[in-house]
Amino acid sequence: MGDPTHIVELIEQILEETEDDPQLQEKIFDLRDAFFQSQQQAQQFQMQIKTLEDTIEKLKAPAHRIGTVLAKGAGELYRIVVGGTEYQAAVAPELVETEPLLAGDQVALNEGFVAVARLPLPLNGPMAKIAASLNDGQWLVAGSSANSESMVIARQGLEDEVFKEGDEVILDPCQKVILSRLPKRHAKKAVEDDYVPVDWSQVGGQKNVIEQVRKVIEYPLLHKEILDQMEYTLPKGFLFYGPPGCGKTLIGQAILSDVTKQLSETEHREVQGRFIHVKGPEILNMWLGESERKVREIFQKAREYRETGEIPFIFIDEAESVLGTRQAMRGNNISNTLVPMFCAEMDGIQSLRDTVVVLATNRPDLIDPAILRPGRIDRKIKVGRPNREDCQAILKVYLKENLPFEEPLETVVGSLLDSLFGKSSEQQLLTLTLRSGDTRKLYWKDFISGAILKSVCLRGKELAIERAIEGEDLKIKISDLVRALKEEFTESNLLPSSSNMEDWLQLLDHEPRNVVRVRKPNSSDRATEDTINRSII
Repeated sequence: MGDPTHIVELIEQILEETEDDPQLQEKIFDLRDAFFQSQQQAQQFQMQIKTLEDTIEKLKAPAHRIGTVLAKGAGELYRIVVGGTEYQAAVAPELVETEPLLAGDQVALNEGFVAVARLPLPLNGPMAKIAASLNDGQWLVAGSSANSESMVIARQGLEDEVFKEGDEVILDPCQKVILSRLPKRHAKKAVEDDYVPVDWSQVGGQKNVIEQVRKVIEYPLLHKEILDQMEYTLPKGFLFYGPPGCGKTLIGQAILSDVTKQLSETEHREVQGRFIHVKGPEILNMWLGESERKVREIFQKAREYRETGEIPFIFIDEAESVLGTRQAMRGNNISNTLVPMFCAEMDGIQSLRDTVVVLATNRPDLIDPAILRPGRIDRKIKVGRPNREDCQAILKVYLKENLPFEEPLETVVGSLLDSLFGKSSEQQLLTLTLRSGDTRKLYWKDFISGAILKSVCLRGKELAIERAIEGEDLKIKISDLVRALKEEFTESNLLPSSSNMEDWLQLLDHEPRNVVRVRKPNSSDRATEDTINRSII
């Protein structure tokens, strides 16, 4: 009786029997429409009820555990690790009907620990670094926490992968199997290894320094047979020290360029060089172990270059910032671990044929003695301030013959050097009172560097360009360079402040304890000196 089809048939029968009563039929039509609408709503409610019932069943069902297959077990069983615990579990027959489970496969296990589904490999997971290769296809990996190492296997399918020490890999959640290799990260580097060839013509002056360095570095690389016959112990590291801006980095780049050029000619093949330029302060990191990791990566990068036949130069600028004396920096735990790490890496270098290590610093007295001992940093070379001859060579690097000058180049350079090396009151910058009672006056020439001369040339060119834009002839005048020289020493704040006076005295080759007073000459001092000079003339 309650069947919807039977009800519709009854309604149709009533409509046929009441054809003579239109008003009654209209009510029956309304009744039929209402019945159809209620029937549609009932169907919708039934679908919702079905959905809710399915949802309730799923909520009541236990969750599947995710495991990693380690190997084939006894009989038809498999060794599977779940949550750090290993099980010998059964597998649903349809799961291995087409192909067996392999080491590293991810599976879902029901409440009875039966593998019921094969899952895709996860896209993320614990990260580790390859530490060493072991027997039987096993690997030793270092975890994210300090001093944690594990023995793992690689999932089947990675047999062709060649892992190297330091490669980053992704492990399964239980950290038993290597699932995949992590792509190389392109994070910001504290190391610049772009090789830019530098010719000796770009290095002005410093002839004595260049001669010392070339002998020590080039001879072991280019004359191996002679040195072997003499049983000569090759140096491994060098210290360039001296005032800033005097060409320490440029000399290192020029040496590498010269060595690669001569080796290419000797070995009849193209030898590539790698100038690994490390900025000392960028190594420092507040997180435990990060600074040490960067030091290891620097030397690892050099070893990789050497394996491919390239010549690596490790150039650490501002070395005192990362390799400072541990006693002087006792409050800084980073220095207490960085110095031993650097020493260990240096001890692992056999000779210059492996890696050339060059440290550059303005304050060699602040570098830990363990770094500077023979066997690690074997040569200490001072890169001093340029003399008049050196300044002339530096100026000719930036003021070339092809530039438009008002006077001949030799006249321009000579006039500029006369102004630079003058000892008038205008050039005087500081007066030192020594403990012995003597006084010493410091002039422009005592603060000069290659970087300052480069800036002077740029300033002089700017003045000539400004006049040319205004309609005058494009020529560099002597007055332009002299004006640029004065502006460089008046605007660049080259004079020391009271807070870093000791540093400046060290760079000027004055022992701070022998200086009792440092003062700048005032206007009355200069007026007195000018009067004396005029009276003498």
